[in-house]
Amino acid sequence: MKKVVSILLMFILLLNFSSCQKIGSKEKEQKKLKIAIMYPEESIGGIYKEIVKKYEANNPDVKVELILDFSDETKIKEALTKEGEYDIIALKRNQLIEYAKTGLIQDITDFVDRNGLRDKLYPINISYGTFNGKVYGIGDLPITYEWFYNKSLFNKYGIKEPTSLKEFIDISKKFKNVGIIPISVGAMDRWTLVLLFGNITCQTTGIQSFTDNLGSDKKAFENIEGIDEAFNIFEKITKTSIDKNCVDINFMQSVDDFIKGKAAILPSISITKQLIDSKKTAGFEYGVFEYPIIFKDNPISKLSASGGQILALSSKTSNREAAEKFLSFLFSEQAQKLFVEKGYISALKFVNQPDTIIDRTIISHIEMTDDNSGMLIDNVDLKMADAIGIVLSDIIEGRVKAKEAWERVLKISFQQ
Repeated sequence: MKKVVSILLMFILLLNFSSCQKIGSKEKEQKKLKIAIMYPEESIGGIYKEIVKKYEANNPDVKVELILDFSDETKIKEALTKEGEYDIIALKRNQLIEYAKTGLIQDITDFVDRNGLRDKLYPINISYGTFNGKVYGIGDLPITYEWFYNKSLFNKYGIKEPTSLKEFIDISKKFKNVGIIPISVGAMDRWTLVLLFGNITCQTTGIQSFTDNLGSDKKAFENIEGIDEAFNIFEKITKTSIDKNCVDINFMQSVDDFIKGKAAILPSISITKQLIDSKKTAGFEYGVFEYPIIFKDNPISKLSASGGQILALSSKTSNREAAEKFLSFLFSEQAQKLFVEKGYISALKFVNQPDTIIDRTIISHIEMTDDNSGMLIDNVDLKMADAIGIVLSDIIEGRVKAKEAWERVLKISFQQ
C-alpha cells in the first residue's frame, strides 16, 4: 500500500544547480559525492539543492550529485548494493532497520557523538536512525502528530481543550449534539487511520516491540503488550468521535471539512499546518492542543512523532570522510536556517525561532519525543501497515470488534 509508506512524501507533494565554471584538470581533481533523497524539487528537494550549492561554494574541491525524488524501494536497495555508486541515501524507518540488519548501511554512532548531535538535534531525529543501540542515520525533519482544532467552534460552545480520553469523549458528545462532526478523518486514505492509531499505541505499547520483530513471523507478533488496549481505545473514539461516513472521504476532503467548520478537530501530522494555511479562508482561526491527549495512565510515550527521511551512509561508499563532512554541514546552522526560512521546523534545535503559538506548541511537543515516540506506520512493514488500516476501517463500519482486531491484522499480514 504505497499510500501508507509514502505518507511524508505525500504531504510534501501537497504543499506545493551547479556552478558552470569548470576547468578540465580541476574537474578531475574534484571529489565526487552522490546523494539520493526522497523529496521532489518542488518542495524540500529545492531546499537541498540550495544546501548543495552552498556546500560546493564552501568546498570547491567537492562536486555533489544530488538525486531527487528517489523513493522507489527497489531502486534504493539496488543503489545500496552497488560498489561506490552512492554515498548518502535517504531511507524510511522500516528500510533503515532492514538495511542495518543486512549490513548495507554504516554505523555512524561515532560521528554523531563526535559532533555532539545528540544534544544539538531533537531526540526523534536521532532515535529515528537508531537500531539496537547504534546510530545508522539521522532524521532530517521533526514531525509530530497533532490535534488541530477550530478555535471559533470551541469558543462558541464553551469547550476547553481535552487532555484525557474521558474529556475527549465528553467534548465529542457535545459537538455531536449540535450537529458538528467531532473529528475529521479522511478514512478513504487508510493511512490517516494508521497515523491516528499510532498516536494511541505509542502510549499503550511503545514502538520497541514492533521494531524488534520487524521481518519476523506471525508468532513473534502474537503477544504484543498493550495492543488490545489500543484497539479498545480506538473503538471508544470511533463510537463517540468519528463519523461513519469518513470512510467515503479522503484526506484532502477532511481538511476542507475542517476549514469549512463541518468538523471541530483535525488529527494529523504537524506539517499539515502548511496545507491548512494554504487553503484556509479569511477569518478562520485554528490552533493545536497545548498538551497531548493522554489515553491511559502512565503512558509509555506521550505522543507519536517522525524524524522525516533518514540520511544514511552506504556501506559501499569509498568516501566516508567526505560524506560525513557533508552531513556535518547539512545539520549546521547555515544549512538548517534554509528549512526555517521555508516554514519548516528544523532538526537543529537552536535555529528555530517560533513566532506563533502554534509553532511554539509543536516545538514543545517535539521536545517531548523519546525512543518510543516513533510512528507506528514507519515501524511495521508494508503489508502490516495495510492490514492495520483495513481493520481500523472495519471497526469504524462495525464489521470488526476491538477484541478480535489484532488477530485479524495478523491474519491479513501473514496470509500467503
